[in-house]
Amino acid sequence: MVTIHSRRTCVPMTKRYQVLCTAVCLWGVGLAALGQGRSEHPDDISQQLFETYIARGRMVNTSTRMAAAHIVAERGRASGFWRTVLKELQKGDEGSEVGCAHVLGKMLAVDARARDVIRREKETGQIRSWSAAVCLGPEVVQELIRRGQKTERFRVDHYAIALARARVPEATEFFQMILRDEVGRGQDSAKFHAAVGLAQLGEADGFVWLIAHSDNIQGHVSNAWPSRMSEAKNLGGCCGAALRQVSGEDLKTKQDWESWWEKVNRKTLPKSHVEMGEE
Repeated sequence: MVTIHSRRTCVPMTKRYQVLCTAVCLWGVGLAALGQGRSEHPDDISQQLFETYIARGRMVNTSTRMAAAHIVAERGRASGFWRTVLKELQKGDEGSEVGCAHVLGKMLAVDARARDVIRREKETGQIRSWSAAVCLGPEVVQELIRRGQKTERFRVDHYAIALARARVPEATEFFQMILRDEVGRGQDSAKFHAAVGLAQLGEADGFVWLIAHSDNIQGHVSNAWPSRMSEAKNLGGCCGAALRQVSGEDLKTKQDWESWWEKVNRKTLPKSHVEMGEE
């Protein structure tokens, strides 16, 4: 059987098909509920998946929860269901908090791509096939920042990931707080995602932190990793992968990155974004 290598072990390729099948099954559950004619919500599919597998799904396996989160994020962003997710987050329920931050972060990532497309269309005059639109209101980022500043140490990473995916300057101070140890108490993973968030915004602090830790093979990154990684998913490997994505440079060692940093124009730092996958 063909295998793929994950952070800890070799996982059969069929695992990916299982996740895909799970997503299809969940979609079918939502469609069946919609077809029963008992619609009380503008997006019943998202509502059922969210309540069953994200907000109340404490005993659901990770693959199923991730598949449900993907569907809810894809549907709920444009349908307005993001408001329901935001209201759930505002309740302060520890059981649903992480799931809400996860879904909102995935929605914000699509909004960020939409802003990129809209900007390029204005600059070039070329209209793409995707009708890009920013759907979430500014209150989502504001709530994520507010809660992230107050959350417990082991939860701050989830807020850092969501806001890194959003790529909005409003999160700059929050990211800097994490790097200064004011939030998270030195967690490698939270600091990594905060540094990514800063680097994507063209902030020097993010590049400096990523370069400084690009040879750290002891540190640990959780919950989301740069996509298309070929190296081990330790802190150093993640820092190198993130630097390559955000800078566009194909450098490998810490010394290479330090040399690049000495020469790069600090006034016009690159602002490409880091695609982050999950397991």
